[in-house]
Amino acid sequence: MAPRLLIYTGKGGVGKSVISAATAVKLSDMRYNVALLSTDPAHTIAHYFGIKEIKEEIKVSERLVLFHVDPMSELMKKFRAMSEYAIDWFKKYGIDEALAYELAMLPMVTEAVGLLKILDLIEKFDIVIVDTIPSAEALRLLYLPMIVTSVHKKLIKLSLTTARTASRVLSLILGSASKVGKAMEEEYLFFEESSKLTQLLTNIDITSVRVIANPDLSSIDEAVKTVGLAQVFNLNVDLGIVNKVIPNPQDEDTRRLQEEYINRFITSIYPIPVKKIPQLGLEVRGLDKLRKMAETLYGDEDPSKVYYKGKIMEIKEIGDKYMLIMRLPPGITDCLDIVHHGDELLIQLKSERGLVEKILPLPTLLRTARPESAYLEKGTLVIEFRKTT
Repeated sequence: MAPRLLIYTGKGGVGKSVISAATAVKLSDMRYNVALLSTDPAHTIAHYFGIKEIKEEIKVSERLVLFHVDPMSELMKKFRAMSEYAIDWFKKYGIDEALAYELAMLPMVTEAVGLLKILDLIEKFDIVIVDTIPSAEALRLLYLPMIVTSVHKKLIKLSLTTARTASRVLSLILGSASKVGKAMEEEYLFFEESSKLTQLLTNIDITSVRVIANPDLSSIDEAVKTVGLAQVFNLNVDLGIVNKVIPNPQDEDTRRLQEEYINRFITSIYPIPVKKIPQLGLEVRGLDKLRKMAETLYGDEDPSKVYYKGKIMEIKEIGDKYMLIMRLPPGITDCLDIVHHGDELLIQLKSERGLVEKILPLPTLLRTARPESAYLEKGTLVIEFRKTT
């Protein structure tokens, strides 16, 4: 089988780590060789397996290996010359050595280096599961290769050629020419590997992003924004998960709000399927409880399958307008109102069961455009935006 990369993300505290762990256990029970990769410095995922001694590599079972990545250690191991060059540069300008180390460990670069571990694991395991840090930071890291590789890699290659032919001049300006050359070679390698990671992340047959939320307004809205942003950057979100759903709440307000928020999530990311996990009450810790959670979430399904492929919206440019088109779930009968608020639209829809709110994170292209009208057309919602000058 082709390898699979599953990325679980969402707002902090929604249950990414425990759901990642439960999914890994189920897949390893199904005889897949599974790597579970955590870039969380708090190492919370080991807690769910009952593991107290934290190591870089932990064999949880015959077919499941847990990897903890310390991005800073990875950077120093793989790109030492690049790191030391940056440290020397800061020190040369009178910055204290301890502070020079902190400044050299740029967050976006160090965390991206941690994610490059995926390239090693995808060659050795059937399935790699990534338990990310909270969603906004996680997505920035995943997008870093896409932002920098196309242009910056060419500049580095050009600079590297120049460095090799002008080492004496560079040594006078920057220090040791050999150290400069080694650092630039490592930087070029960094962007080469980042480019490979980009190709892997955007391959919808291999990589799936799964967005987790709790049934509260803040969590749901953050999850919807994550889905929208992921799609702008061509990452395939194949599943939404609502965790900690209160089963049969006795309080009427709790029941109503929970149903409203879950429906808002389902409507906002349709046709991406959404699964729900009830609030289990007890702490999910140990293989047996992780298996129970996975059974509740996936039933008899193979969690490695691709649940959905495709985008949830399409943008067309027609003259001085943009047309945003998205599919709607069955039962929507009318669009009542659209409210433009910052970088998102709040859309009020009428359904057979009552009012439904849909949140739409706007891509940068549409944030300065003015929404003029919205209407339903053959099961889709069409919103017209007027370009602004």
